[in-house]
Amino acid sequence: MKVIIARHGQTDENVQAIIQGQGIDSLLNEEGVRQAKKLAEFLKDEKITVAYASPLKRAVHTAEEVLRHHPSVKIETTDHLKEQNLGIYEGRRKAEWKEIKKNTREPFHLFKPEKGESYAELQDRVRNFFEELLAKHQDDTVFMVSHGGTLGMLYLYILGKELNEENYKAVRSDNTALTILEVHKGKPHTVHVINSTKHLN
Repeated sequence: MKVIIARHGQTDENVQAIIQGQGIDSLLNEEGVRQAKKLAEFLKDEKITVAYASPLKRAVHTAEEVLRHHPSVKIETTDHLKEQNLGIYEGRRKAEWKEIKKNTREPFHLFKPEKGESYAELQDRVRNFFEELLAKHQDDTVFMVSHGGTLGMLYLYILGKELNEENYKAVRSDNTALTILEVHKGKPHTVHVINSTKHLN
């Protein structure tokens, strides 16, 4: 299975450092649309056969731009690819969220915001989905669009890295950052590129 993974394009909330999570269903801004079109152009010659996206508008719009070059492929949305549920902190400033995490006594991966989910729970969610993909689409080229937090958890799982803050920061995606890998059951993963933004240049 070849897997092509991208984070959604930029939103105004990204620029303003506002936490979107699952509850803020923001749209791509002008720059985000430009980024998505650049990504689409870069991927136009890929033989994409299947596409999945978070149902949030910023992810769906990004996927739609890419699939303009692949008109036979339909987007299947799935809650498994939604951003982390940050509960009562969604819509607040990222600086506030960072301060909350800094002052908690809970381990990085276990801290769970009120009415939200922990990084460990998020990783379980996206790992289960990825394993389903591997079982279902062994001979396909799968395109996926998701969110920074969700993809960070997925990449730590794929790379076999411990779920901690340092490793998470190392794999955090910029808007429309692109990862391409080959995944086969029982064999080591081949990572061709991870979190690349060269298509934006």
